[in-house]
Amino acid sequence: MSKEGDFDDIIDDLGGLGSYQKRLLYFLLGPLFFIMPFPLLHQVFVLHTPKFDCVHPEEIRPETLGLNKTIWQELFVPKEFLPTYEMGPSVCNYYNYSQEMIEYIKDNYEGLLLDTNATAKIQGEAKLEACTTWDYDRSEFYDTAITENDWVCSKAHYTPDLFTLAVVGIILGTFVFSAVADFFGRKTSFYVGCATCIVFTICMIPVSHNFHMFAFFKVMAAFGMLPLFQSPLNILCEISNVSKRGYVICYACIAWSVGNIAFPLVGYLIASWKILKIVSVAPLAFLFFTWTLLPESPRWLVSKGRTKEATAILRKIAETNNVVPPADLTVRVEKLAESTKEQSMGYLSLFGSSVLALRTILMTIGFTASAFVYYQMVINVSNMAGNTFLNLFLLGLVEGPGNMLGTLLANKVGRRWTHSGLLFFNSVLFAAVMGLVQYQYTTTWGSAVISFLCMWLKMNISATFVVAYIQAMEVFPTCVRQSGIGFCTFISQIISIGGPYCIALGTTDLRYPYLVMFLICLAGTVATSFLPETVGAKLPETLEDANQFGRSDKYFSMKPPRAAAYQEPSEQKQIFKPKSDIY
Repeated sequence: MSKEGDFDDIIDDLGGLGSYQKRLLYFLLGPLFFIMPFPLLHQVFVLHTPKFDCVHPEEIRPETLGLNKTIWQELFVPKEFLPTYEMGPSVCNYYNYSQEMIEYIKDNYEGLLLDTNATAKIQGEAKLEACTTWDYDRSEFYDTAITENDWVCSKAHYTPDLFTLAVVGIILGTFVFSAVADFFGRKTSFYVGCATCIVFTICMIPVSHNFHMFAFFKVMAAFGMLPLFQSPLNILCEISNVSKRGYVICYACIAWSVGNIAFPLVGYLIASWKILKIVSVAPLAFLFFTWTLLPESPRWLVSKGRTKEATAILRKIAETNNVVPPADLTVRVEKLAESTKEQSMGYLSLFGSSVLALRTILMTIGFTASAFVYYQMVINVSNMAGNTFLNLFLLGLVEGPGNMLGTLLANKVGRRWTHSGLLFFNSVLFAAVMGLVQYQYTTTWGSAVISFLCMWLKMNISATFVVAYIQAMEVFPTCVRQSGIGFCTFISQIISIGGPYCIALGTTDLRYPYLVMFLICLAGTVATSFLPETVGAKLPETLEDANQFGRSDKYFSMKPPRAAAYQEPSEQKQIFKPKSDIY
């Protein structure tokens, strides 16, 4: 790309990360990412299954028969394998004896307990009935969608089904909105996605008694989720200069982590699923008041040949930044539009050459390792001992340090080895968890150690998530950037369809969920090590730029120089500057 027509040079001339960009960062992107954990993660509470017990018919209850509860359970309740690796009384089924047999048991229960063969015989002859009513532990929640609709036992699969359908909605939204963003603009996709998320989340509340309607609205609510993350972040990164890109993404991720800390606190105070749903999406309504604040991406407008609109936005940026725009701004924008003009076919363009196709696949594997593990670690709180709110709070508490760690290492070591190295370290930690998880219910130290390791894993995966997004922003060219990031998200979410069922395997063996995440992190370790290093590099504008980028790099290299003058990123200096310096 020629320097004369380089968009990053234009952004530098207009003040880089100036007042215009900071206004978007601090008044739109920061609040947005603080809010986003609520609509995305509130389903962890809404679909939480507390401890429960079957409410048996009154005529066979232990107090009615005058039996000790332990003795009664031996005779009236079958055994089942519990998540604590122990056999225990079933909470889903019971033996329905005839009235004559009930009287016999009542008179001869001592002998039956001593004669296991006789007990097995009468239980074999009895009808095994499924429970229809349950008593739920309400020490954490007043109610959830599970407790209100009795989605347990034979309907227990509804929970992983709904988590999976949320992923399906994100997949469909990724496919549609990524294409909309690249063909019709980032701004349009953002506000349509916001409206979709609000409307369909609220629609779920009155139809929870109808699982199929509830599931449909679940898919539609998740359908609009992706552009809330991607569109404003892409716009701001595209109008920020090279050295501040990491700072913008890190700031957004830190805002997300603060929201993650606040989210379980709000959930604890509300503890009722319907109110929690309303509270989770209501703040998104403020985004519609930012219509005049958020511009269309001028970089995208240039790639579409809409130079007048792009120039008007760039002049507005210069005015807000108190910078006199270059006299030849219009000419430079037109030349840039001409030099970057090419026919983009969205997702198909990602596979137009072997180089970009391979990098798309590698980036997708890396994205999957971060996105899959991050989401499943949140859902996996149901398999962790202790208080649900506290577990989620502790997992959220480490995200801020993780975001900072990812950004600092990405600048110091480079994107490639930071991403690959952290994923490898996560593989080691998952292996340790697999060896220790069986002790979390049987020892006094097990729960604390597993919680500590899960917090460490969450911190690391938060770091890799930041690096993955920075890499994706820098690897894909402007004309297909959102399609590229969308494709990575699309495939990672398809793979994540099996995630809730992977977590559900924890009811069979607590090691299985961690084994799956171990293997995914290991695959991501290898894949990301073959991506080109992008630290300090200018964003590729065209497909040809992306194909040529980093082709001469050696595998065992850290921060190779580019054709353009290498610029040492200053994100870490910016992060630790006093606010007065940043403003």
